[in-house]
Formats: sequence, C-alpha cells, structure tokens
Amino acid sequence: MAQDLGIDDKIEATWDPNDPIFDDRERAALEMATLFTEDYRSITDDHFNRWREHFTDEQLVELGTFLALADGLGKLVEMLGLGDSDQSCAIEI
Repeated sequence: MAQDLGIDDKIEATWDPNDPIFDDRERAALEMATLFTEDYRSITDDHFNRWREHFTDEQLVELGTFLALADGLGKLVEMLGLGDSDQSCAIEI
C-alpha cells in the first residue's frame, strides 16, 4: 500500500503515526522523533529496547543526531522569525 502513495501522503499522515501508511519501523522513528522534540526526558530504556527491534545502535545515534539538528534548526528559524506562513515555500517550517 505505501508504495502507491507519494511522499506528500506520508508527510500529511505524520499527524497520526498509527496511520496504516507507515510500517513498524517508520512508526518507531516517528515515536522517537515525537518524544525527542516534545518530551525527551520521558524517554526510557523501554523505548530504546523497542526501537532496537527496528534500528541498530549506530542507526539510533544517527537518527538522534538528525533529530537534534532538525529540532535545533527549527528553533533557530522560529527564533529569527523566518518561519512565517507568508513565505513562498508551500510547506510550513
């Protein structure tokens, strides 16, 4: 099913990580991203054990590094007032 859908469909579906458009690995990454950006202090060993079912430790470090960069860049964009909805980009930052 996911093969027939475009990237725009997956981006829109990120509002619901349980959407069947995502496989278990993608759901694990979305869970990690959500917790990382919303409440990273709530991440437990149980989370990591579950995520390790889908990712190696190296992949978890790489995913965490990307999340840190993306989250930090998003905060910088917001701090500088560059994420206004009247920008020419169709995707809100």
